[in-house]
Amino acid sequence: MIKILVPVAADLASSIALRYACQMSESIQVEIQTIHVKAASSEGTQLGTGWVRHTWEKTMLTEAEDEIAQLIRAERTHCPSLGEPLIMIGERDEKILREIQTGSYSLFVEGTIPTFSSSYFSKRLESHLYQDMPCPFLMVKNLMPLHKVALILSEHVDHYKLIEVFTGIFGESNLKVEVFYLHSPDHAGQEGEGLAEMTLETTVKALGERGWAPEKSKVISGQARELAMELEDHGLLLTGLDRHLKKKTLLHEFLVATPAPILLFWQ
Repeated sequence: MIKILVPVAADLASSIALRYACQMSESIQVEIQTIHVKAASSEGTQLGTGWVRHTWEKTMLTEAEDEIAQLIRAERTHCPSLGEPLIMIGERDEKILREIQTGSYSLFVEGTIPTFSSSYFSKRLESHLYQDMPCPFLMVKNLMPLHKVALILSEHVDHYKLIEVFTGIFGESNLKVEVFYLHSPDHAGQEGEGLAEMTLETTVKALGERGWAPEKSKVISGQARELAMELEDHGLLLTGLDRHLKKKTLLHEFLVATPAPILLFWQ
């Protein structure tokens, strides 16, 4: 059972993320927990403690529950097993991170703005929430059918960890899987190409030992946007990153350019 945490608000990004998480239940066994954090107003921070503050917090929670109830009801038509959301008051990322750290979650799923802005993508990954994330996290830009997964390799990706994360989440599924190595033209010429081919071969062999036979495995190179278009028919891209982001790499630029949901883990 894969336990998933999905933060929700009354917006399109939340609806897309929640629907994508529910779609995952068609392939694997999941338990989806939603969470909504309402920011405390400046008025609330001045109330101190006691009955007045307690009454104010209760009112805020009731308002938040009403705000989210409509979204949850709408999504239950696609995901009948969806439970009640956790409703909290406070700083959003701090509350979400605390829930992830104490709730034994296997995956965090968040809807993001479908932008091709490198600064937005980097800023989110460099946030306190993501930097301290104890589990893999899935950033959903667009709602896409989850039939085929692309495992993305590069000279910066630990392919053993990649396989571990993939099989740990999707080990019981029958999804189609393909493996691609993003080869940067700047990476050591023929020597770099040889390393790419060897890493790709090792990865495919390791997947085979775990019962997975990739339908395609290929070294690809080119401009990030071109590569993103080449793989745009995949319902999920999975790869690893270093916490100290290498922002000028082909992998980073590719992740910014792709419209597909991306499942990431820290190496």
